[in-house]
Amino acid sequence: MEGGADFGFQLIKVTASLALVLGLLIATAYGLKHLGQWMRKPGTNAWLEILAQHSIGPKHHLLVVKVREQMFFLGISPQGIHFLAPVEGTSESTPAPAGEAEKTAHET
Repeated sequence: MEGGADFGFQLIKVTASLALVLGLLIATAYGLKHLGQWMRKPGTNAWLEILAQHSIGPKHHLLVVKVREQMFFLGISPQGIHFLAPVEGTSESTPAPAGEAEKTAHET
């Protein structure tokens, strides 16, 4: 009978140890998953601002970016970031939508 009690005690120790290791593993995975969110503080960058973003595919985007007082049109793809063109009229804080620009050109 003493062997059965010893086996039960060993089983409880092994189960508790396994639960502790699995708990630590799950807590570590959760911490690593959310570490980027905790470290990333939403801040403002005084000289760089994304004014507009348009998705043209799952991994392809077009951006209008303001760097200091100049605006640029950029293409983002899995191959990298590509400079497409400078945006004229950089004195405005946001670029005019395409339809608006055509209306003002015809009105003048």
